[in-house]
Amino acid sequence: MRILTLDWGTVRIGVAISDPDNIIAFPLDRHVESKTAIDEIKKIISELKVEKVLIGMPRGLAGNSTESTKKVEKFASDLQNQIGPLIEFLDERFSSVAANKALKEEGMSEKEQRGIKDNIAAQLMLQSYLDSIK
Repeated sequence: MRILTLDWGTVRIGVAISDPDNIIAFPLDRHVESKTAIDEIKKIISELKVEKVLIGMPRGLAGNSTESTKKVEKFASDLQNQIGPLIEFLDERFSSVAANKALKEEGMSEKEQRGIKDNIAAQLMLQSYLDSIK
């Protein structure tokens, strides 16, 4: 069973996939644009034989709903109507911050990070999830 993780954003969606044994998370090597996300995600699910989709749920620092929370809930509902009951949610409050920090430690500038930071955030969320289920 492979798990796909999504880090939703208004412009693009970060995407990561697990290995078939659910031990290691990998960032996908392509971008998913928010405008065409559902069709692109359906293709990824089919191509990689995904059995579960995890979506990062943005919350305020106190765990409260935000405007982004509502947008992700709408996106998840639209996606679920297309793919069925494969979706679960993860807390993603600090995933982008952690991704930014990791990439800076690798010496990447903000400009260089632009294309991969969202996928790295998804990878970090997925790896945390995989570690928690083992």
